[in-house]
Amino acid sequence: MASLTVTAAIAGPIAGALIDRSSSARRGFAASLLVMAFGVATIALTIGRVPLPVVICLAVVAGLGYPALTGAWSAQLPDLVPPSRLTRAYSADAATYSVAAVVAPPAATALVGFSAVAPLGLTALLLLVALGTLRLVPLRTTPRPRQHASLTASLRAGASTMTRIPALRRSTLITTVGFAGQAPVFVAAPILALEEGRSLGFTGVILGTFAVGGLLSAAWFTRRPVVRPDRAIIVSTILSGVFLLALGLAPTTLLLLAAAFAMGASEPPLISAMFRVRVRESPPGLQAQVFSTSASLRMTAYAIATAVSGWLLGWGVAWVIAFGLALHAVGLALGLLLGPALPDRRHWLRRD
Repeated sequence: MASLTVTAAIAGPIAGALIDRSSSARRGFAASLLVMAFGVATIALTIGRVPLPVVICLAVVAGLGYPALTGAWSAQLPDLVPPSRLTRAYSADAATYSVAAVVAPPAATALVGFSAVAPLGLTALLLLVALGTLRLVPLRTTPRPRQHASLTASLRAGASTMTRIPALRRSTLITTVGFAGQAPVFVAAPILALEEGRSLGFTGVILGTFAVGGLLSAAWFTRRPVVRPDRAIIVSTILSGVFLLALGLAPTTLLLLAAAFAMGASEPPLISAMFRVRVRESPPGLQAQVFSTSASLRMTAYAIATAVSGWLLGWGVAWVIAFGLALHAVGLALGLLLGPALPDRRHWLRRD
């Protein structure tokens, strides 16, 4: 899993820049789907039959296609949806992450009963199905003006955009560091299940409750979209930290599941708001790069936080929860310190 995501920090900016510069975004996404499908299928066929370093190298190659299928894909929405429906479209896009989080784990668990590599086969199959349906999406195909800047110059422009624009800088810092603060939940869940006197199988109940909270919240915000995305990012991160603390301190199973549900519910409005800030603040020729780079940073930070959480678990689950809380706090502090000035309190007391 680490090998599939380790290339994200490098591949994300490059994939986004190439799609921004391309006259046909469809070709870029098709190539990404093929790379991932071929890589995952090859891993399924070779794992256990070839040395592990070979499998790791295959995972690294497969991961090159991943950033384009998250951030850069979401960046296409302004070309697909009328401006009047864009807010709801981003909420619906955020909901797809919650749907995947609910459906994928039990599906993978069920398939393991047939074969240890069956979940990999399902992943490859879904990628190929996505490739087949890609032609149904009316992606931009109009040739763009000739690009005079080099790819390196485009990458520098994208990085400058993310650091130079205050609102985008704040959103990136909070959603990167703060999102990493969710990783401890998945590391601590098995220990929390055992501490509740349950079996390790109860871990799935905790994480499933987290995912269901996200799914129901996503459905709500699809009907009633976030109207102030900058505020939503800050409030959602604060709530996520509060519910993480409740998760670690919950004295009963019912309160533990309630905290997991509430923490999962805080994620969809944050994702939707994050998308809206990116598209609002990014120059038109750099949107895919900003989206994919931001997604890559989040994945990389999440992977690092997962590794650190695993190490801290040797000291006790309380250290893991405290680490997650620290990441939430640091993300908020950096974002508020390095972002634009906050509006007056009346802005926070009204929905619209």
